[in-house]
Amino acid sequence: MLLHNAHVEPRLVASDSSPLIGLATAGAFELLRQLFGTLKITRIVKDEVTARDALPGARELTAAMREGWIRVAPAPPETWQFPELDAGEASTIALAAKRVGALVLMDDALGREHAMALGLEVLDVAGLLLAAKRAGLIDAIEPLVARLTRRGFTLPEAALRAALASEAP
Repeated sequence: MLLHNAHVEPRLVASDSSPLIGLATAGAFELLRQLFGTLKITRIVKDEVTARDALPGARELTAAMREGWIRVAPAPPETWQFPELDAGEASTIALAAKRVGALVLMDDALGREHAMALGLEVLDVAGLLLAAKRAGLIDAIEPLVARLTRRGFTLPEAALRAALASEAP
């Protein structure tokens, strides 16, 4: 028997502040919408990114929330189960852990370890750029990485090498 009106929830994509700031710094914030459609962030992450209008990502995030493709959720009570993490990372992991199959966007190594230990899939900025290239959304990763570097946003060396290796002929 087929259920005609079965509702399948879309995959939850929860982002920490660093990928939002990183992609805004690279001038590639729109890749988030192109890759995932919608994202969820916690109020803590929203406050980190929008603390000052001049910060990279503040205007982009405000516009994305206004357009409705980035939604804000309260920080789950489970946020405080990760006292060794920054509040934004902890709240992002707690939010994602509530949904089977969720994807976490995060750069912090310790936060990534915690998320993966909970069985969550994780992508950092380098992984996002690689996913965008594989999806045909960008032609090359290197120009975006160069822009990040020029603007002081650093990527872990191993992640950077892996992303750039994908461009080697």
